Amino acid sequence: MNTSALWPDPDTAELRVRRMQRKLHHWAVDESDRCFDDLYNLVYDPAFLTLAWERVRTNKGARSAGADGTAPRSVGAAEAVG
Repeated sequence: MNTSALWPDPDTAELRVRRMQRKLHHWAVDESDRCFDDLYNLVYDPAFLTLAWERVRTNKGARSAGADGTAPRSVGAAEAVG
């Protein structure tokens, strides 16, 4: 995990995630037998987490409270990711 990485704004996060997705796609197409063993850094990358939170916070189900009784839309974006 890159702990020194800054939390990006949602637009920057989307650009970073799409860039990485394109790169992974090209690698997979170019080398069909390639195995992607270590993707954990992407799961914990601030850009991926920011984009994931934005998608959860703005989707149709965000109006409903979860198991903790909190609806995603009621949590501020800065509070959730920073």
